[in-house]
Amino acid sequence: MNAGTPSTALNDMLTDFVKYVDSFYGVVDPLYPMMSKETGQPLNTVDIYGATQNYLAMCSDESNKFCTWGDGDSLDRERVRDILLEEYNYKFIGE
Repeated sequence: MNAGTPSTALNDMLTDFVKYVDSFYGVVDPLYPMMSKETGQPLNTVDIYGATQNYLAMCSDESNKFCTWGDGDSLDRERVRDILLEEYNYKFIGE
């Protein structure tokens, strides 16, 4: 995330980002609800944290020039969404 930022601030930033992703695709009144293709359960925060970790790992790979962390902006949210769809086997409700 941001080098030189205290760990409590990084934790807060990560928590806020997960809440932001959850508000779009998760459980509490999401704009675009997602559910597991396998279980039919709604998107959970554990998987959002996992997909976010995958995304941050991609962004920290210096050979990946097209992935940059935008401090939790909408592009970051959409990229985490794509990881959830492709790697965590989620789909939008109604598909």
